[in-house]
Amino acid sequence: MKPLNIFSLVLLSLFLLAFNSQTVAQAVADPPSIEVYQTSGSITLDGQLLETDWTAAGYKPYLMFKMDGVPSGNSNTPTGGVIVKPVYSDVSTCYVKFLRDGTNLYISLDSDDQQVCRFGDSWEGDGLFMKLNDTSGTGVEFKLYYNNAGYDPDIHYEGPAYGSGAGYKKPGTIVNDSTNVDAGYTAELMIDLTGLGFTSATTELQFLINIFDPDNYNDGVPAWGPNGNYYKQWWGSEWGPEVRMLELTDVIVPVELTSFTAQYVGNITQLNWSTASELNNLGFDVQRGTNGNDFVTIGFVNGKGTSTEVQNYSYIDKTTSPNTNYAYRLKQIDFNGSYHFSEVVDLGESNPANFELAQNYPNPFNPTTTINIGLPVKSDISLDVYNIVGEKVLTLYNGSLEAGNYNYTVDASNLSSGIYIYVLNSVNENGKNSTLSKKMTLLK
Repeated sequence: MKPLNIFSLVLLSLFLLAFNSQTVAQAVADPPSIEVYQTSGSITLDGQLLETDWTAAGYKPYLMFKMDGVPSGNSNTPTGGVIVKPVYSDVSTCYVKFLRDGTNLYISLDSDDQQVCRFGDSWEGDGLFMKLNDTSGTGVEFKLYYNNAGYDPDIHYEGPAYGSGAGYKKPGTIVNDSTNVDAGYTAELMIDLTGLGFTSATTELQFLINIFDPDNYNDGVPAWGPNGNYYKQWWGSEWGPEVRMLELTDVIVPVELTSFTAQYVGNITQLNWSTASELNNLGFDVQRGTNGNDFVTIGFVNGKGTSTEVQNYSYIDKTTSPNTNYAYRLKQIDFNGSYHFSEVVDLGESNPANFELAQNYPNPFNPTTTINIGLPVKSDISLDVYNIVGEKVLTLYNGSLEAGNYNYTVDASNLSSGIYIYVLNSVNENGKNSTLSKKMTLLK
């Protein structure tokens, strides 16, 4: 049994754009620059990315390193990539985000790599290689990667003393062990920009970044031997001189804990969301799509402008059709016209308008088939199978169900070939009784 009538998605750290942010553009491949927002608090350099500032940074543009990755949402894809050693098969994704705390620049990595390892016996490994231009235009190298030898080593930082880094192996990850399926890693790199000659008034940085992804290497295995493979991608150029820009802003990255939920209630949809605080918030377009796309605005809810208190919002959609797959999202709009989309809440198929019993499929069948039912309101139901002489041979369900669509599998392994009748009895909340029945044929 799989009810489809209620789906609830809680989103932590939903966006709220700052007052001087620009209109949000669609994600692109190889963006010329990315804005770096100020943190609301300090960052603990432990590689775990537990600060809410990192969560909130996910609602601003960032980079997604993945072979043949397609930009979407806030994920922008880098400039280029190359398979250094084929055959690259563990196609992993590494998200790269940026923050600043005064003159401290922070870069985070979040990878789902299933093979975290060193590139054989070379100097490279899973992680980051970067060149950041100082005030004279000279590129200074920073490296944060798993390039140490041995069994399950920690991440390794290489670079000037005014930089440092930390990594965190997600539970189940064992570095340099090709027999293990890893869960990936997270990491943080911090650079004190004063070491490069910059000040708190600096507004942009020139740099290039590489993300390395070697796979299937054990400790001690040669880089160019028969085992292992290696892929890398870069934003800018692989080693230089082409660079990209980080645009530093004094705007604090929004750090708001909020929720967005939706559920079918009879023949309407109830949406609820909340914000912990707001800045320059004009309001929310409520948008609905069918089958996960083709979103259109169906309503608008006024925001609270600027607020430091928790605000709760709701919207009721009374225009849904029965048995239709709906999804919802919010478009938050600032007074200056800038906007941002929430994640999508996909509710699946809406409730039926009437009490429904579908023809089983397949029919005839041997030995299993599926029966679908639809309930417009909460009901006490029984779904039973009878033979041709009226004897009950199977009970598929007996109990209470919320409004929605349900499916049940009939296993007739212990029944003989022949015609059977399945019967749905229902008593709804108002005491109304309904009965539907259909025939099905078992052929062995």
